[in-house]
Amino acid sequence: MIAMPVIKAFVSSPLLAGAPLDPLGSATERACVDLLGAQAAQVQLVVVAAHAVPRGCPVYLEVQFRRNERRDAQVVARFMAAMEDALGACFGAVPRIRCFSEDQDFLHARN
Repeated sequence: MIAMPVIKAFVSSPLLAGAPLDPLGSATERACVDLLGAQAAQVQLVVVAAHAVPRGCPVYLEVQFRRNERRDAQVVARFMAAMEDALGACFGAVPRIRCFSEDQDFLHARN
């Protein structure tokens, strides 16, 4: 099964207000499907308002996906570049991005 990924964007509240989230959702789904080989129905994007960001970037992206042979370092680098572009267009800020590939043997999920 090639499902997932789960993408969490933590965004400073002032940047989130009025941000165009529909294009971000579409760009995220496209990057997951085209680059990671995910199933569109399994892409999960959650955008969370960060009310205070006393240190670090105002946009932080955390991505979890199932490890497989097609998702090598170059593929993940292209995915991160696509997400950096999409987040920059949406929020006008360069995001900090962290990707975590999860071993299928240790990943348990429902729904």
